[in-house]
Amino acid sequence: MDQLKEAVAAAFDKVVASGAIEEAIHKQIGAAVTAGINEHLRDYSDFGKALKAKIGTLIEIDLDTIDLPSYRQLVGDIIKKRVGAVMSTEFTEKLDKDIAELLEPVPDSITLQALLDEFIESKKDAWNAHELRGEKFTLNINRSENCDDYLDVSIDEDPNQRRHSSCAIHLRIRGDGEVWALSLGGTDIKNKIFVGPLFNFEKRLFQMYTAKTRLIIDADADADDFDTTFPYNDND
Repeated sequence: MDQLKEAVAAAFDKVVASGAIEEAIHKQIGAAVTAGINEHLRDYSDFGKALKAKIGTLIEIDLDTIDLPSYRQLVGDIIKKRVGAVMSTEFTEKLDKDIAELLEPVPDSITLQALLDEFIESKKDAWNAHELRGEKFTLNINRSENCDDYLDVSIDEDPNQRRHSSCAIHLRIRGDGEVWALSLGGTDIKNKIFVGPLFNFEKRLFQMYTAKTRLIIDADADADDFDTTFPYNDND
């Protein structure tokens, strides 16, 4: 019996010396602590339920207060943006071209005869050019009765226009020949927000008007002093 006791004691001493008991205790205590924490943090635990509720209040969002765009609105905005970009580019290019054409160089001054020559030349490409050949056109020249500083000149392919306001072209000249006012088709250019499209002779007149080209007319000149007949052919 004594030998058995001694054997058990010796084996126990070896286990203690090896640290196995201490390791086992640490392992079990660690497992117990982990299990306790897991149990306490589970979804259904009091702590887990309280934690979920707290997080819920922090990220709670009232969707009614958020302006979320509809699919239709989103697609519409994309199309609008794309079309706007294309239109902006095309409009800018066209506007640059139109402005460049309108601002082409013009002379500082031009005689009324030279202006009439340009008017006649422009009609050679008109849709009714064949009807105008050999026909008269209107040229009115009137000096202001109240103020000698102003001179009205009007031109129209119709030979029977006697009033400046009825003519396709009406220029008011002042001082040393400055084209102070220009009306096209009965509309004063100054009263138009957008001018155009202008072609040929009308564009030429607008360029002269904006550039302040001087129209040279002799002080005693009269409409009868000028040839107001369209040529019979393009070589006249």
